[in-house]
Amino acid sequence: MKITVAIPTHNRCQTLALTLASVAAIERDPEVELECLVIDNNCTDATAAVVAEFAGAAPFPARRVFEPRQGSSFARNRAVREAAGELIFFIDDDVIVEPDWAQQLLAAMRARKLDAACGIVLARWQSTPPRWLGEEVYGKLAVHPQSAAPPAEKLSQYFSANVGLTRQCFERFGRFREDLGVVGNNPMSGEDTELFGRIIAGGGKMGIAPRAVVHHLIGPERMTRAYFRRKSFAFGVGSAFAGGRSYNRADKLVKNVVRMAAAAVRGKPSLAFYHQLECVNFFGYWYGRVALARGTRRQ
Repeated sequence: MKITVAIPTHNRCQTLALTLASVAAIERDPEVELECLVIDNNCTDATAAVVAEFAGAAPFPARRVFEPRQGSSFARNRAVREAAGELIFFIDDDVIVEPDWAQQLLAAMRARKLDAACGIVLARWQSTPPRWLGEEVYGKLAVHPQSAAPPAEKLSQYFSANVGLTRQCFERFGRFREDLGVVGNNPMSGEDTELFGRIIAGGGKMGIAPRAVVHHLIGPERMTRAYFRRKSFAFGVGSAFAGGRSYNRADKLVKNVVRMAAAAVRGKPSLAFYHQLECVNFFGYWYGRVALARGTRRQ
C-alpha cells in the first residue's frame, strides 16, 4: 500500500513549515509506503527553501512540484497527476496533523471500504476568538466543533483540509472542477464540496473518519466579521457556478432575517451572525447566477 500526502500551497511558507514538521512525525505501519508532495502553486515566498529543507530530512520521499496555473483546483489536480499512491491524502498548508492521523484515515477507509473519507478538523486559535465566533459559525472556517460525538455524515461536514481519496475515486467520478476554487486573493471556494457531492450522487461511498484529526491554525486575520462575510459571499458565488440544486430561495432569506433578529434579541451573537452569513451567502449565490446569465463567469 502506497499513500501520497498532498499539500497544495500558495505563499504560506511559515505555516507550511509547521505542517511539514508534523507530517514528518506521523506514525506509519510497516506495510505502508509513504510519499509527500507539496504543490507549489505559483509561490513567491520561501516555499521552495522550506520544502527543500524538509525533503532533505524527511523519513520518506518528499518533493516540491511547481504548478504555474493559479488556483486551488489546478494545484489539487496536479497532485492527483503526480501522486504515486493508491490513496491520496489531502491536507491544507496551515494544519498540524496528529501523529496517528494517516493511520486512522487509512483504517477508516479500509474498515468501511470508503471511496473517500474526511477526518476531523479542529481549530487551533492563534489568538482568543471574539464572543460572536461560536460553534454556529465554525463551518464557515471549515472546522468542526470540539465534541466527543463525531459530526454527522453529510456534505456540509466534509472538508478538504483533511480528506483521503482512492485513485479509483478520481477515475470513476472525475477530478476537481477547475472553474471553481480559490484563486489568489479571490476566496471563492466550493471545488471540494462540488466533488464530494458528485461522488455521493454517483453512488460512491464517503464518510467521516472520526479519529483522523488535524488542527487548523486560525490567525487573527480570519477572526473578523468582514472575513466571514467575504467568504460566505464567495461561497455563494461558487455554488451558483457549480450548478445543481440550491436552497437559495426568497423564503430562505426571509427566514434567516427573522432568525437573525430573534437570536440577537435572545443575546446569542454567534447564532445571529450565522444567520447573517446565510443571508450574505444568498446574495452571493444570486450575484453568481446573474454573472452566469450575463456570460461574465470567471474563466
